[in-house]
Amino acid sequence: MKIFFISLFLLSFSSLSSSLTWSQQRGLYTQAVDLQAQQMWSEALQKTELIPAYPLTYLLEYEQLKAHFSRNSLVAVQSFIKDNPDRRVSYDLQRSYLYYLAKNQYWSEYLSFYPQLPNSLDLKCFHFQARLADNQADDIWADVQKTWLTGFSLPNACDGVLEYYLNNKKISQALIFKRFNLAYANNKTSLMSYLITLMDKENELLAKQLYDLHKSPTKLLNSPLFKSPSFNNPSFNNKAHARHDFLVASIKRLAKKDIELGLNAYLTYERKKYFTSAEQVKLKKYLISRIMIRNETKLLPWLDKALSALGDVPLTEHRIRYAIKFNHWADIEYWLMQLSEIKQVDSKQLDSQWVYWQARVFEEKQQQNQADKLYQKIAAERNYYGFLAAQKLGVDYQFNANIVSRQQQDLEHLKTQLAHIDELYFHQHTYLLKREWRTLISAQSNNLQRQLGLFAFQKGWAHLSVVASILSRSWDALNIRFPAAKPQLFYANADRYQLDLSYIYAITRQESSFDESANSPVGARGYMQLMPKTAKETARKIGLKNYKKQAQLTDGDINVQLGTAYFDSLLKRYKGNRVLATAAYNAGPNRVDRWQASKDGRAEQGLTMDSWIEAIPYKETRRYVKNVLAYNVIYQHILDKPLEFLTPKEIHARF
Repeated sequence: MKIFFISLFLLSFSSLSSSLTWSQQRGLYTQAVDLQAQQMWSEALQKTELIPAYPLTYLLEYEQLKAHFSRNSLVAVQSFIKDNPDRRVSYDLQRSYLYYLAKNQYWSEYLSFYPQLPNSLDLKCFHFQARLADNQADDIWADVQKTWLTGFSLPNACDGVLEYYLNNKKISQALIFKRFNLAYANNKTSLMSYLITLMDKENELLAKQLYDLHKSPTKLLNSPLFKSPSFNNPSFNNKAHARHDFLVASIKRLAKKDIELGLNAYLTYERKKYFTSAEQVKLKKYLISRIMIRNETKLLPWLDKALSALGDVPLTEHRIRYAIKFNHWADIEYWLMQLSEIKQVDSKQLDSQWVYWQARVFEEKQQQNQADKLYQKIAAERNYYGFLAAQKLGVDYQFNANIVSRQQQDLEHLKTQLAHIDELYFHQHTYLLKREWRTLISAQSNNLQRQLGLFAFQKGWAHLSVVASILSRSWDALNIRFPAAKPQLFYANADRYQLDLSYIYAITRQESSFDESANSPVGARGYMQLMPKTAKETARKIGLKNYKKQAQLTDGDINVQLGTAYFDSLLKRYKGNRVLATAAYNAGPNRVDRWQASKDGRAEQGLTMDSWIEAIPYKETRRYVKNVLAYNVIYQHILDKPLEFLTPKEIHARF
């Protein structure tokens, strides 16, 4: 089918479109979308021609162009991009047309359309193919070499390019071995096997030995591969260097399998001066982390000595949490002092998290006055630790709100852009809506960003309101940062299971920021980010027969009903303990049960609630529980409910 130059037709229909109501234009747009879905392109074009001024007509033109790419589409595609420079689909159209040109090997058009080197690996390799077709092999060699040197597999689009340079010996044995080293460090065994097939006999022999060591890292200390003298020694030749480059990765791999053997290997080669200073630091950090993850308490003397010398903030914080996990208050106090000293070197203060734990140390030492002084220092903060401190002191929670209100300066000059957003919302083009909203917000001043957040809040666009608060860094703008979305929906389901509305809001705000169409990388969906398997099982338990398929999880009514029912089941499982139920909502009940069952090294009386939360092994879950508990108080404040951070039962619970 020939390309339709829609813009030429649209002008003749401007008088007709001006006589159509907004509702009629919306209806024609919907009809055109349906016709395009049925590939009835001529009929869709007729509808499109009737609404040239409608805010979303460009999307119809985009689909029309994309469906009828040809070698001669270049001018039409360029014209669309020029006419819609700020639209995200212009970027999509550009990529799609590049893929089309590459698929058909229209290389001259490819370079004419996009002469610069793209960022995408696929498109980058298509660019190389186009330049090779134009006899520019030498000109692109430096960029090809950079692309080659990766520890990961390259896309199929790169195959022909790499084959060309391999056949012409531009990719040398040294480059092949360098990439093998990168693949080794990234544990990419298939890539390692492939690279071995490209090596000469000498390199192949060495690579196979390294490959065998990779499969059996416990053989490291007995391996003949690393028997050469120190790299500082003049006799340390290139071949010895080639082997030495694999030593750090081999020790890390061994330590992951057996931390004690890994530490022994590190100490053995350290005594032989095999490592640079940077390599020593890298390995020490890795080993320290693995010792705490594997709970190898007998290795703590080495760890503590090494960590004191390193002065590393994240690892020191990890060490404090490790001590908290076992109620080792002397260790907690010592490492808090170390952390404070490290921070002072950079003229930084301890944040509220560690001030709180300093206060807890004083409490354990029955020095309540000193503890209260520290609690007072952070009780005015609106966060998990501030609320903990305020509750301990028995003082009011501080919300420090800076509510966004309508200003005299209005959004009239953004009327066209907001009409566009409004229509995307109406037609539920959710993916594009979120992209376009971010683009609009990012182009404004901070004050206008906040005003747009208020606009979204007043329109009931809860997710867009939250996005505006984040992009504008309006942390104190509680009205746009913590919207009370769809109150009837959330209240009805909270009431059905006798749950606090504020807590369900808090979970939803943390899970999806009220994005009804949210879809996580692991497959969790909708407002309350339910996994399909969990949703199916919950629907069966509560007798929700109209839940048939996982696509329904982006239906807010179904999602919130299943989410509240699932959280209610977790509360029952953990006998009303919100801390455990909240952790289980994020990490899964099996993990929480395992954490609960693991008592090794703990004091017999168990952990207090705050200690248990601080010792949660997963950073994501640890942060999740703290946020939900804090967000609950914020929503209590917003909903004008009685304020309670933790219940007496939770405060006195032992885990």
